Amino acid sequence: MTGMSRKERLRFWLDRTSRQARAHLPELGLSGLVTAGELVLLLQDELRGKAIDAVVAVLPAPLLIPLAIVAPVVAGLGTHLTRRLRARETPPPLPVGGQMSFPDRVEPLLGRGDKVREVVDRSHDSGVVVVQGGTGTGTSTLAVHAAWELAPEESRQRYVDVRGPDRDRPETELSVAQRVLRALGSQPGLIQEPHDAAPLIKEALSGRDRVLLLDNVSTWSQVAWLPPRVPDAHIVIAGELAGELPQHIKPVQVGPLSAEDGEALLAAQVRDDRVTGDPLALRSLVEACVRSPAEIVKLGRWLARNPGVTLAALVDDLSRLPVDERLGFVLQRSMQGVGPAAKRLFVLLAGLPVAEVDHRAAAALLGVPSADDAIAELAGRGLVENVRMTRVRVIGAFHDSGSADDAAWRRLVEHFAAQAEAYASLLPDDPGAGAWFAAEDRVLLQVLAREQPVRKTARALGRIGAALEAWFALEQRHEDRLRAAALLAWAAWELGDERVRAAAELRQAKALITLGNPEKARQHFNRAAAAWGAVEAWPPELHLTHATILLASGDEFTAVESALVRYGQALAHGDTAGHAIRLVNVAALLMRRAQPLDGGEARRLYADARAVLFEALHQAEQSADERTRAHAHELLGLAHWQLDHARDAMKHWKESERLYERTADDIGRARCRVQRATACAAEAAALPDRAAALAGEAARLRREAAAHPDRAARLEREAVAVLEEASALPAHAAALEREAVALLREAEPRLPPEGLTTALAHLQLAALCRAEAAQHRAAGLAALAPWDGIAEPRQVTEIRNRLQPPEPHPPAPS
Repeated sequence: MTGMSRKERLRFWLDRTSRQARAHLPELGLSGLVTAGELVLLLQDELRGKAIDAVVAVLPAPLLIPLAIVAPVVAGLGTHLTRRLRARETPPPLPVGGQMSFPDRVEPLLGRGDKVREVVDRSHDSGVVVVQGGTGTGTSTLAVHAAWELAPEESRQRYVDVRGPDRDRPETELSVAQRVLRALGSQPGLIQEPHDAAPLIKEALSGRDRVLLLDNVSTWSQVAWLPPRVPDAHIVIAGELAGELPQHIKPVQVGPLSAEDGEALLAAQVRDDRVTGDPLALRSLVEACVRSPAEIVKLGRWLARNPGVTLAALVDDLSRLPVDERLGFVLQRSMQGVGPAAKRLFVLLAGLPVAEVDHRAAAALLGVPSADDAIAELAGRGLVENVRMTRVRVIGAFHDSGSADDAAWRRLVEHFAAQAEAYASLLPDDPGAGAWFAAEDRVLLQVLAREQPVRKTARALGRIGAALEAWFALEQRHEDRLRAAALLAWAAWELGDERVRAAAELRQAKALITLGNPEKARQHFNRAAAAWGAVEAWPPELHLTHATILLASGDEFTAVESALVRYGQALAHGDTAGHAIRLVNVAALLMRRAQPLDGGEARRLYADARAVLFEALHQAEQSADERTRAHAHELLGLAHWQLDHARDAMKHWKESERLYERTADDIGRARCRVQRATACAAEAAALPDRAAALAGEAARLRREAAAHPDRAARLEREAVAVLEEASALPAHAAALEREAVALLREAEPRLPPEGLTTALAHLQLAALCRAEAAQHRAAGLAALAPWDGIAEPRQVTEIRNRLQPPEPHPPAPS
């Protein structure tokens, strides 16, 4: 049915060549001719024809005609190549960003008016309403009509199509939550679990009279995390919603049309005398379509294109087929008469491992400048559907009926690589680049995840992986960073490209460091290092990652120092950003050396680290590297805290938090909040001793007043003032503890599940929230799991010991 004969392949090849020629005609023909003509006119004008006469005199007459033909073509080719080189440097046109409004309503909506009213009424009553129906029953169409009734103004509309690029597996709960957050203008990286999105969605919708429509939901679990009610807002959920729904959810069920409504819908599509002349055949065709609106529309469109086919003849053909083949009958007939480009595109789309692509990607797949006409032809026949404005998806009945084509896949991968690279260069400032990645990041992951990578695509896949690394890091989606790098590493290994594989392994190591697992990071680092070979050949980033892993996983200070020296040697001359990073890591090493020491030696090392950090801050400001500036301020806060300069420490942590916020680094912001909370808790813990000291001072003053009556009044006033100061300290301590708890509560959801800072946060929460102490102790010990069974740094050991549950008291002697 979808195979292409040799004749059809030849027709497609001629059609594609014609399209390419038309696209380049101004370059190959007209511009070349004009360029050559202008050259002749200039020569005639400037040299009065002497040069032309000399050429004519030297060249024999038989060569003059080929020269006149070849010169414009050569000039045109030069113009074409120049434009192509410029096009590689210029990003493609940016898509329109912002939230999506509802799709257009399909008119007329036959037989669904009562269901639309039911959805609207339930939405007013409960705030969240579910529209449930199978594929082809018009569930989405009904939900869109109801959503328009609830929110006629586009400014109140928020639409999310939760279908993903993977045909075989629905989108995960976390992916759906991230899509919803993005549609509401929030950053997806703010959440680690789907239920973390509920308060953010409630905040974005509350009091704004907005309507959020979630379309094509496959299972209830995809949206189970949504808030049950949002004040002054409505949430409409539409799709199959397979599985058991909660008891409090009473869905609006959408089934097949009634026979009368099905006949009216089919008649509206055909629009000729055939529907009135044979009502029995009309009803039979509606029943053959199982009264599915989607199937009836496809059948009606096919009949409208084939006015010579009678309804009775079509009924006879359908009656000879098994029941399970009847729905595919009209779709098979729809392939007849399809143009060569449209048929080739359909075959390629149906065989892709990606469920949907945008129109430009479809053109790249075909190898033509534009495929809009082919897409329109297929959509008109019901073979594909346009989703999310400029994306095309093969309907479910044909999703596996195509055939693979290595050359077409290679073109598609190169297209995605060029676009991803161009848009990544515009991050983070251009919102259009973010909008493109938001639409395509799942598609790019599917491209990396192809089971059998195609030869000669390793470098293009590497460019896609690099672009995804930039995007996911910006969005703080570290699990997706890890997944993209793992998929690229596997593809590069299959294709035998060691450099691309080394880059992917290094990205996995960096992502795991961010997620607080240095031991797993070391495994991926070792693979990357093995691919690069000798240490002298390592790039600077590999040396830096080595030093970071050593610093995080143990107390091998000499090895860290050696790695940082090699990193500095590998940096290019004048790389101020790289040298700033090196200085920050040198300061971190000095502070780690100071931790087990006491007294003057420790203070000297902290003071040296502070001096190094100020120099790093200066170089980071010169290179406009805000991430390094943020890290330098964070460590400066720690250095000042260890040097008993609490006010300066707080100032640096707040500045670091501000810079992390500007660079969208939520984990960095969370670390700073944990440090501030730790400082608040430490200050609060010291206040009882301060109060006791003040009470002792007041007692001393009163004793002195009793011994010296001449100064008794003054000394008594001083004692009262000291006691007033002491009495205010418990309230101040309680306020500091409340501030510490608030900071920790804000930071904890944004921290990775594992890591030293996560363990420290739980340690502080266990001390401050005694009712939850056991829970936080267990979570803190789980956060230290990456160091289980290996040599761990001293600071890890200290925190682990403090997290251990207290020893039970021995029973009292009887």
